[in-house]
Amino acid sequence: MPYVNVKFVKQQVNQEQKDSLITGLMDIIVKIMGRNPDLTVITIDEIDQSNWIIGGKPIDKSKHDKVCCIEIRISKGTSSAEQMSEVIRAGKELVKHTLGSNDITNYFIINELNPDSWGFDGISMTIRNKKEQNK
Repeated sequence: MPYVNVKFVKQQVNQEQKDSLITGLMDIIVKIMGRNPDLTVITIDEIDQSNWIIGGKPIDKSKHDKVCCIEIRISKGTSSAEQMSEVIRAGKELVKHTLGSNDITNYFIINELNPDSWGFDGISMTIRNKKEQNK
């Protein structure tokens, strides 16, 4: 873990930019959060422009170029407030550098999940953590 979901408006971001963003996100997750890259999943959703709403209206490309939203899901209590703040700061810089976009509506979200309610490989994070402690 963690699980990362990146959302873009369709056809605003090319493959090279996606690849660079993925590499940068993995770097942030490993270096700042101290997570195992082999257990980190990143998914990308491309949203039709008419379905990306800002201020109650579909985005206007003349006002919002290359908007994105990045959400990272982790178990509650596994990152400090300082780490999460640094991840958000580094994420904004990554988006600015990679996409050339500094749009105020580019959101970076860290969602802390109850470790009882999620996991991978059929094992909740609570049980996984207990097994790791007993090794």
